[in-house]
Amino acid sequence: MLAYGPTRPDTGRLVTEEEQYILEVNDTEIRCHRPDGTMDSISWKNLLRVEVVVTEDKPLPVTCFTLHGPSATVVIPEGATNADDLSERLFELPGFDADVFVDSMSAQTSDTFICWQREGTL
Repeated sequence: MLAYGPTRPDTGRLVTEEEQYILEVNDTEIRCHRPDGTMDSISWKNLLRVEVVVTEDKPLPVTCFTLHGPSATVVIPEGATNADDLSERLFELPGFDADVFVDSMSAQTSDTFICWQREGTL
């Protein structure tokens, strides 16, 4: 279900619930600013696994990026602001499975897609 929040100052269009999550992606880390004012982050050097998780929500499935580190997991809605920046960077990870990623984006049922795992980790 799409829920809408405030309007975007640049377009005047309503912002979806997912777009209220704002990503910052740089050479050191990924930060996710949440609508409640909290922030989660994970550094690239601590990133161990990247999953795309699809949950069965109605009327459409909900898709999230799940970034796992040694002591934290960051969950980011697919529709977050600047999610394309994250996707571009994920595709640059050595061994990132683009085919699995593409399959996850068209999934209609609950599933977890492991797109990347740091070599030497389980």
